[in-house]
Amino acid sequence: MSKHRTSIEFPVELWDALKRYVPARKRSSFIIEAVRERLMRESLKCLILCGGRGTGLTPLTYSIPKSMIPIGYKPLLEHIIMYMKKQGIYNFILAIGYLGEHLIKYFGDGRHMGLSIDYSIEKFPLGTAGAVKNAEKKLNTTFLTVNGDVIFTGLDIPSLIKYHREKNSIATIVLTRVEDARRFGLVSIDEEGRVIAFREKPRQPVPGFVNAGIYVFEPAIFDYIPSDRPSSLEEDVFPELADQNKLYAYLHNGYWIDVGDQSDYEKAVKDFFNGILP
Repeated sequence: MSKHRTSIEFPVELWDALKRYVPARKRSSFIIEAVRERLMRESLKCLILCGGRGTGLTPLTYSIPKSMIPIGYKPLLEHIIMYMKKQGIYNFILAIGYLGEHLIKYFGDGRHMGLSIDYSIEKFPLGTAGAVKNAEKKLNTTFLTVNGDVIFTGLDIPSLIKYHREKNSIATIVLTRVEDARRFGLVSIDEEGRVIAFREKPRQPVPGFVNAGIYVFEPAIFDYIPSDRPSSLEEDVFPELADQNKLYAYLHNGYWIDVGDQSDYEKAVKDFFNGILP
């Protein structure tokens, strides 16, 4: 990890108070911890959807949730979290359901990772949109949402957030290009980056842009999600937003894989040991 030298200017009265109450040998660690706490309080929150049963990965997911299957030497979810941390995200909410106690036991409150981790617990399956709605009370400003079964690199989160705000969008979805879209269905956009159509999953292998499972949302997204039943971002919310010209797309050209079935899981593991994944 690269290191950068920087300087911090303190108001005279604050520095005097620091010298008065904190011994000289402890000042550096005190300042570092204070900066870390400030970053955690003020960084964007990232909601990670981890409640699915992972039926495409059985029997692996009989005893652990899909987001906890190992990729190399750590769980899939830890790869996601640590990548986001490198991008300046320190606040996480894990939307958990099936076997969610495994995530709580492993990640705890996140302090041992230099993070803040909270949990949104589903009492029954809510779908991707329902899981977002279930966390509504914990989210009151722009926030990220990531599916807990995708691994990606090369995505610049600050650029994604800037793009989202420039478009003044309620929702921005990240799209990635695949050579075979049969598992995902295709997404069409116009020259302004606005999503105009979601196309059915093709029967034959065809290349194109697909939903990468990475989103930026404004709190207004909650107005599009029912609170009395399970619902899907992909099938219920996004088509409605697209019909209203309120959904934009951000194109990602880096590494991406949806670890949703055995073959892609095996590929992700091979990519890790071949050095393609960090």
